[in-house]
Amino acid sequence: MKSPEALKTIGEVAKIVNVPIYVLRFWEKKINLIAPIKKKNGTRYYNNSQITIIETLKNLLYIKKYSIDGANRQLSKEMSNVNEKEKIIKDLKELIIEINKLI
Repeated sequence: MKSPEALKTIGEVAKIVNVPIYVLRFWEKKINLIAPIKKKNGTRYYNNSQITIIETLKNLLYIKKYSIDGANRQLSKEMSNVNEKEKIIKDLKELIIEINKLI
């Protein structure tokens, strides 16, 4: 049995998010944040963060009724916010290390 952190094939992801494979392929072409790992034989593999992005995209498109372009902009905005928060956390960790050196 695969661990929860294992990479998933496009078929597995399609079952997880309950959308057809061809929809995932379309989204991959339209949404720059969806970038699965592709093996030499063309098989796509997705990690958990990619699956989270796909689930968020599905929510934006199917529930909130965003257009594909609007959903792409919203996802980019959300990822920018995540990146900013990660940088703040990194800076705070570095600050804590510096403070601990002074104590």
